Amino acid sequence: MSSNAFRRMCTVFALGAAVAVSSTAAAAEWGTVKGKFVFKGDVKPEKIVPNKDTEYCSKHELVDESVVVGDGGELANVFVYLNPGRGKKLEVHPDVKPADKPLVLDNHGCRFEPHAMTVWTADKFEIRNSDEGIGHNTNASMLFANPKFNEQVTNGAPILKQFTKSESYPSKVACNVHPWMNAYVLIRDNPYMAVSAADGTFEIKNVPAGKHDFAFWHEAKGNLKDLKVGKDKADRKGQLAIDVPAGKTVDLGVIEITPALLGK
Repeated sequence: MSSNAFRRMCTVFALGAAVAVSSTAAAAEWGTVKGKFVFKGDVKPEKIVPNKDTEYCSKHELVDESVVVGDGGELANVFVYLNPGRGKKLEVHPDVKPADKPLVLDNHGCRFEPHAMTVWTADKFEIRNSDEGIGHNTNASMLFANPKFNEQVTNGAPILKQFTKSESYPSKVACNVHPWMNAYVLIRDNPYMAVSAADGTFEIKNVPAGKHDFAFWHEAKGNLKDLKVGKDKADRKGQLAIDVPAGKTVDLGVIEITPALLGK
């Protein structure tokens, strides 16, 4: 092998090693935040007696979903989201891509499914009506940064939306035809948000490393002011600064929420 060929081969290997190191370093610049919400009290969901389309809607077991608690106290539908502050943009992990299909809010069984959801502005948002022969409307007049709308949604004719701006808080969506129906949608211009699942858990992956303010919000109260998270406490806006180390997972553990915190 000639000396020139050898030098070229060494250069190729060096470049490959540099790319590998760079990729590893880049992967280490992101972290994960997770935790679990538990409600420390008793909840008896109020049964809903439909007063519209009663024959159809009465077939479904409808209850008030403002506070949804599992058998072990697991609290669902708590919003957790990174709040960088007005005008600040967050870098998005290169592996985080918009969803292939629209995110769906469905009118199903005379209720909204899901009851609480997040929407990244890079994703499309679709509203469906799966209740055959039942008319629904979707009233999103509580939006502030994005255009408000209030539209009828019929079977087989979904409403498709593309939001462009962050909302400061989750927005209430309602069906005026069936006044017990409501849901909450958080729209943000970054993907760093979550809603606690039925088991109370949440996880936000690929968060940029560093110290960030995270907001905690629940429909029964709004901002979870003075929420205790480990040894720390959220401020009056329900926000808490959390340091996310590169390549690490920050486990906030079990976060207890009392009835008083939710105004119950």
